[in-house]
Amino acid sequence: MQKDFSQLQPDLVLDLVESYGYQVSGQSYPLNSYENRVFQVGLEDGGSVIAKFYRPEHWSKQQIAEEHSFADRLYKADVQIAENIVNDNADSVIELGGYLCSLQKKIIGRVPELDDLDSMFQLGQLIGSMHLQGKDWLFMHRRSFNIVRMGCTGSAYLAENWIPKKLQGRYTSIIMELLSAIADCLPDDFDSHFIGAHGDCHLSNVLMSRDGPVMLDFDDCMMAPAVQDIWMFLAGDQPQQKRQLSELIEGYEESTEFPHYQLEWIPAMRALRVINYTAWLARRWSDPAFPLAFPWFDTEDYWLQHLKQLQQLVNDFNSEQFSSKGSGEVSGNR
Repeated sequence: MQKDFSQLQPDLVLDLVESYGYQVSGQSYPLNSYENRVFQVGLEDGGSVIAKFYRPEHWSKQQIAEEHSFADRLYKADVQIAENIVNDNADSVIELGGYLCSLQKKIIGRVPELDDLDSMFQLGQLIGSMHLQGKDWLFMHRRSFNIVRMGCTGSAYLAENWIPKKLQGRYTSIIMELLSAIADCLPDDFDSHFIGAHGDCHLSNVLMSRDGPVMLDFDDCMMAPAVQDIWMFLAGDQPQQKRQLSELIEGYEESTEFPHYQLEWIPAMRALRVINYTAWLARRWSDPAFPLAFPWFDTEDYWLQHLKQLQQLVNDFNSEQFSSKGSGEVSGNR
């Protein structure tokens, strides 16, 4: 198997599509993806498909197959997702040129607008229908939402390898306070609230088609609490976020009950994502695509702003913005 993407040539992208029985037009162009390499490939009949090459040494074939099994269950239950394509052997994941690869149907649509409350309601409907199928799903080979990996391990990696020496004392002080707040926020039986979830629900992974929102990219699907697939759609000031949340939950509850008590976990989940995302950028920095895409990373100004962000995350734990005690404020009011 390959160690990186240096051997991924344009001809291999076309070979992948042809191996699934398609006739290609010869046109392909890369899509906005950093963890993996994703291409839109034109077909002779005028259509196109999405070709995906998974990052070497990240997911095993077994883990990717489990992702596809979950997506297949959703698709068969009429949950609006991008369908994985199978070849003549009924395989949706293959090895080609030392890479694990797959094909998906192309979805035509636009990115949802957070201030469009109708779109938020429809997103809630989509996530609720997805979670209805995920409630009795159990991933056996994929990661679960993990506080130690995302928070403790990620921050330790940054402290040991990336935080400038003159900022290490401040970083250690803030991160210890933040990790303590996260631990206090989440219950001892946190794992018992997990369901099969998308894991990375945000605007870049949804397209609004003419038939409504379609969920894309299940690369990070995992066992996680339901609120993990909700909170990243919240943006703006507090009144805006409450309106967005109201619509999301009302749409969600057309399929299944939303666990309102999990709203209190949002500050912890947001903090863990910030730590984990920063560690992800650092771990991928040797990939030439990352310095080009994130030129502001690893500058002194970046780390100073990162410390301010971490301190604000500590302060957020004192806010009751998403407290379940105020669940009436986020219930449906359409």
